[in-house]
Amino acid sequence: MNKREDFKNSYFGGFKLLFPELTETEFLSCYDESIYSGYPEEKGGSVWESEGKSIYVLIRILKPKRILEIGNFRGVSSNHILQAVEKNGFGDVVLDDVVEKIDYSRLHNRNFKRIIKDSLVYLSDSFDFDLIIQDGNHTYNYVKKEIELFLKNNKQREYYIWSHDYYFRERAPECEVWKAWDEMKVNFTEFQPFIDSVSNCGFSIAKK
Repeated sequence: MNKREDFKNSYFGGFKLLFPELTETEFLSCYDESIYSGYPEEKGGSVWESEGKSIYVLIRILKPKRILEIGNFRGVSSNHILQAVEKNGFGDVVLDDVVEKIDYSRLHNRNFKRIIKDSLVYLSDSFDFDLIIQDGNHTYNYVKKEIELFLKNNKQREYYIWSHDYYFRERAPECEVWKAWDEMKVNFTEFQPFIDSVSNCGFSIAKK
């Protein structure tokens, strides 16, 4: 099975539940095999290629005006965000992390606002994001507190959260993204987990 087919089989059903009017043709039209972040596939500390493309496709479908990414590391997922926003032709992007590890020479563009700050501090004030990419501290207390702050301080009436490592459990018991989300997902209109045939990380998308 090629990457495109696996992407469709792994993700389309969940996307269809989140976006009932979405057709398979429309879904795959957002998937472009020629578009990747410019980084090699990295199995540790970054999103897998298919997961990065899921962010790209989500942004192409959702067309958010304001995007926050928490946890950028070297910028692999950030590049997918920047590419999708550029393709849409609009959108403000904020990249937040506690340390600077992005290799700016490998970014797709620099059309974003850079924040070096603990996410819990940054989220303590009101904000207005249509889409939040959550991939920072993965401990239960941290993830849960971030979700609580999304619910409390996001002024957008409707928004989506893409959260990495929902299925990353046995190999890293300290990664408790799943535990926090399984407890907090009742506060959201929709919650869909995703995993493909390659990744052992997976992700979830929640709608408020």
